[in-house]
Amino acid sequence: MNKVKLQEIKHSLQWGIYEFFRKITAPLRKSGAAKKKLRKSKTGEFLFFLALIIYPVVQFCVFYIGVNFNSILLAFKTFNIDTSEFYFVGFDNFKQFFYDVGHDPVMIMAIKNSFKIYAVTLFIALPLNIFFSYFIYKKVPCSKFFQVILFMPQVLSAIVMSLMFKFFVDRGLPSILSALGFKNIPAFLVDKNTAFNTIMFYCVWSGFGTQILIYSSAMSRIDESLVEYAKLEGMSAFKEFFQITLPLIFPTMITFLVAGIAGIFTNQAQVFNFYGSSADYYLQTLGYNFFIKVASGDASLPNYPYAAAGGLVFTVIAVPLTILIKKLLEKINPVTEY
Repeated sequence: MNKVKLQEIKHSLQWGIYEFFRKITAPLRKSGAAKKKLRKSKTGEFLFFLALIIYPVVQFCVFYIGVNFNSILLAFKTFNIDTSEFYFVGFDNFKQFFYDVGHDPVMIMAIKNSFKIYAVTLFIALPLNIFFSYFIYKKVPCSKFFQVILFMPQVLSAIVMSLMFKFFVDRGLPSILSALGFKNIPAFLVDKNTAFNTIMFYCVWSGFGTQILIYSSAMSRIDESLVEYAKLEGMSAFKEFFQITLPLIFPTMITFLVAGIAGIFTNQAQVFNFYGSSADYYLQTLGYNFFIKVASGDASLPNYPYAAAGGLVFTVIAVPLTILIKKLLEKINPVTEY
């Protein structure tokens, strides 16, 4: 009997000790389970995030880093037509490129035309874009109509717009001018004296949409209290534009001005849309010239190294020039005066 009681006491003590330690370790066990659950949740979040970014990251690595790295290597190679292979030739492509810049009439004309396009964009298109944006921002009569007309080139396909413009210039405009009594009307897109000027006009007109949308959006964010204060002070719309609107949208202007530097070397000026790959030399820009060099698939392989060398030179010129102009524009930013 005593043995039975001793056994019961022993079991009771064991159970009491077990319960005691179970209660003590309960928070730790709960904490461990919580950590495990949290760890599992974080793992799921990481896998979900990885699934979202893996495709664009792979695309970036292959089509940006890989392509540009290969382009740098191509600048130092040449293509052997007999073996259909590329091999290193050092700086031969760069030597040929710099020789063409100084002696090839096509390249010289392409450089001149590229700077002409940039000058027209800077001194004509930019002021017109800002003017029409202010016109729309102030909601003057017919502003909505002008907004639709000016934004239309951005809605339709560039090829469709080019064909419509070409049809108008080739047939519509000569008919109108003839009806008004003009004689010896040139073929505006064919005549050497008018073709490139016509292209520049088309570039200005077709470029209205995006910039007007962005400039008018920037103007709409101007604090209404400033505009109301200007009205109370008797400020005219002209003064309001130059003293309030223009300074406050200057950061947006900086963006377009800086981005335009790269356009000197890449802008095709829609020449390909009008003339395909057979545009005369006096119509070519740097962007068009290099595009047609590499636009014919396998037939363009011999031109890839030369184009890569030219692109590398353009990058070396454009990067410091872009940074310099950005810093200069930021220093003269009129907003800093307020």
